[in-house]
Amino acid sequence: LSRRPAGAYPLVLASSGWLDASELRIGLGCMRMSTDGSFDEAVALETIAAAVEAGVTVFDTAHAYGRGPGELGQNERLLARGIRRCGGQASVRIVTKGGMTRTAGSWIPDGRAKAIRMDCEASLAALDGLPIDTYLVHAPDPRTPWRTTLRGLARLVDDGLVRRVGICNVNRSQLDEALDLAPVAAVQVALNPYDDRALRGGIVERCADVGIALVAHSP
Repeated sequence: LSRRPAGAYPLVLASSGWLDASELRIGLGCMRMSTDGSFDEAVALETIAAAVEAGVTVFDTAHAYGRGPGELGQNERLLARGIRRCGGQASVRIVTKGGMTRTAGSWIPDGRAKAIRMDCEASLAALDGLPIDTYLVHAPDPRTPWRTTLRGLARLVDDGLVRRVGICNVNRSQLDEALDLAPVAAVQVALNPYDDRALRGGIVERCADVGIALVAHSP
């Protein structure tokens, strides 16, 4: 993966029953393949192929990943093309996200159940037939009750749109509430030597206690 575009980053996945024992605990975060100003589609497609060849199975994207509101779904479409081009459909697990708007260049959470559903359906269309293994909510929306977001998330599994759901960028109390209201399979938070809030705040410990995957972004 040394040839990945600047800003394409790994994800580190802690123990849980989510991945098979033989699967790598490192995934590929694809966000900056679309959000960086130096976007190069050929290099991005080469990076995706190199990751599949190296045994990476988890690829992280989102409906909101693009250079602005006019490019929603661009990263998902790019990822789907890259996976099909290298023949990786049978081995990959696509993790994507919803509940985020791109208004005037800003990133604004939208946790309404209707928004979560619409984003998920848009992601399925962008992925063009590739299934969503795990669907995450970007972040809690301060304007929407957290339980409303979680119930909308749980319905995606109930209605068969996605295999699993999870949450991102939460604190311990938000995680505890989520565990009561949705079948949370994964929690994604920043975790690295310079940002240990997930450790200090009990997120890592709680995920280990209940046996769900912790996905460290920006490791």
